[in-house]
Amino acid sequence: MLKLYNSKGMGVGEVFVFILAALTFALIMIFGYKAVTGFIQSGEDVAFVQFKTSLESSIKRLYTEFGSVRIETFTTPAKYKQICFVDMDKKYDPELCKLDQVGCSVWEQSSGYESVDENVFLVPSAPVKIKVYKLSIDPTVGKDFLCADIKDGHFTIVLEGKGDRTEISPGLPTDQ
Repeated sequence: MLKLYNSKGMGVGEVFVFILAALTFALIMIFGYKAVTGFIQSGEDVAFVQFKTSLESSIKRLYTEFGSVRIETFTTPAKYKQICFVDMDKKYDPELCKLDQVGCSVWEQSSGYESVDENVFLVPSAPVKIKVYKLSIDPTVGKDFLCADIKDGHFTIVLEGKGDRTEISPGLPTDQ
């Protein structure tokens, strides 16, 4: 009788095929994970840029419209929990340190709006600095900064044009 295959050789060949299949599967999983992670990061980057552009343009557009008031709701990437607006032209208030260490440090070292690169601060810190046009905080707030909680990626503020700056007030609370 003629033997068509060697049973020992077949076992080694099967092991080799299984090792090759496992390596291929592992490589596909690694590259797939990296691709998905990259897509998610790109989506967050796009969402942040859209938020930053929207915030900057809303505040700049309104400052010249003296007396105009708008209630604006902004959408941020989900990882942000708080936003603080600081009137850099006012005297430093150490109370901000309880809410935002980065904003506190920048304000303490500033000598006015022109001397800083940012006047809006996010928690956790934003990947780039955000500096909107000159702003002031509604005097009824009692401080020269305004921090608002970001819930489910949304926060609302009231903007009022003052001719040379935009005044910011807390928005209506949202139950989202």
